[in-house]
Amino acid sequence: HIIEAIKKYLFVKHPYRHTTIGKMEDLDAASLDEFIAFNKKFYIPNNAVLVVSGDFEKKKAKEWIKKYFENIPRGKEIKRAHIVEDPIKEEIKAKFYDKNIQLPALLLAYRTPKMTSHDAYVLDMISTLLSSGESSRLYKRLVDEEKKAMQIYAFNMGQEDYSAYVVFAIPMGGVSLQDIQNSIDDEITKLQTELISEREFQKLQNKMEKNFVNSNSTSEGIAHSLANYYMLYGNTNLINDEIKIYRSITREEIRKAAQKYLSRNSRVSLEYLPEQREQEK
Repeated sequence: HIIEAIKKYLFVKHPYRHTTIGKMEDLDAASLDEFIAFNKKFYIPNNAVLVVSGDFEKKKAKEWIKKYFENIPRGKEIKRAHIVEDPIKEEIKAKFYDKNIQLPALLLAYRTPKMTSHDAYVLDMISTLLSSGESSRLYKRLVDEEKKAMQIYAFNMGQEDYSAYVVFAIPMGGVSLQDIQNSIDDEITKLQTELISEREFQKLQNKMEKNFVNSNSTSEGIAHSLANYYMLYGNTNLINDEIKIYRSITREEIRKAAQKYLSRNSRVSLEYLPEQREQEK
């Protein structure tokens, strides 16, 4: 429901405004023929990637792949629409009520570039800087020092056409969502106006390198990375080179990306509220 609430306001033209998995009422309304047609259109070899990772003989693996998969016919080429959203020029303020939650939450969402862009890597570093671990900027300030929030996260939700940069916070009892938003905005303003310290920058680089190494430390992790790099990025060599992208990012780029994408005038500010609050009003 949280992601649905964000996308509803962040996207107007693009199908991203709907949940990827769909809704039960739509699935219930679909016919068997529609399900079969969908499967035939998208679940085809030319829209898939097969990865084999581990201790195997290359020649034998190719023989088995040919034996088990060669007879599956290629499907028709899939035409994908390229939908361009108009820029958000002033802050969109909204409320979303959910009967399944007991505590309110604040969500600040910004439309950001596609996951394959260079700036997406910079935004990943910004989200790590802001909320990854107890020493991160937002956690240290709002949870540890000011004790305004029970939980706080910042993440860049990468997608093929556009991404969504989201800051999510649950307040402590008695703390208003506006109070939390003021503190978050203050930290974002610091990112936009000040270069992060050399020490903080080195710590950030170490974290990104650790995450990269950990994600490729098992055969399953390697297979997952190769599949993503091939299907979504068109470049399997990123399994060797992606860490170089993070290492190439500068403190100036971090400040510039915060200025460009985390503007108050180009975001959705959403209050995510328990349903009973609506009734009280």
